[in-house]
Amino acid sequence: MGAASARAADRDPDLLAVGVGVYDQSWIDPPAFFQVDADTPHDRTQFVTAEYRFGWSPLKVGDWFAVKPLVGVLTTFKGSVYTYGGFGADFRYGHLFITPSVAAGYYAHGDGKDMGYPLEFRTQIETGWRFDNGDRFSFALSHISNAELGKTVTIPGTPRTRTVNPGANNLVAYYSFAL
Repeated sequence: MGAASARAADRDPDLLAVGVGVYDQSWIDPPAFFQVDADTPHDRTQFVTAEYRFGWSPLKVGDWFAVKPLVGVLTTFKGSVYTYGGFGADFRYGHLFITPSVAAGYYAHGDGKDMGYPLEFRTQIETGWRFDNGDRFSFALSHISNAELGKTVTIPGTPRTRTVNPGANNLVAYYSFAL
């Protein structure tokens, strides 16, 4: 029991993160970080999301850094659905934290933005406050795109082609419940 209880004490709690946000927003549109196809208009809408963030870590350094798996689903008010899995890396300093994450998953556009391919990748940077009970409140900026895997189309009036990869930049507010 000694080794098992030591591992349990070293493990962070699992988190259920729920969020609301703006999908394909253009207020914060940093092309240096997330390139959105300039030929594609924004298709702004609201969304809700839920993520399960595992507390165990395949890579942990002290109390300030840990890489953890996550799975989630995002659905927009226009019927787009994105289901994904990936990893986040928690950097903590006291109650403050920054969590960059990467994920890959299946995207169905419904009546929303056609992203050009069903396999989409998400990169995200999240920052917030961790409460004493393990719950968290945070804000995040994310980018979803197909990494140039989309269908190829001919540019009108030219013999050139391009890959359909419109991308979407998103803002989200999360509340994460420690389980």
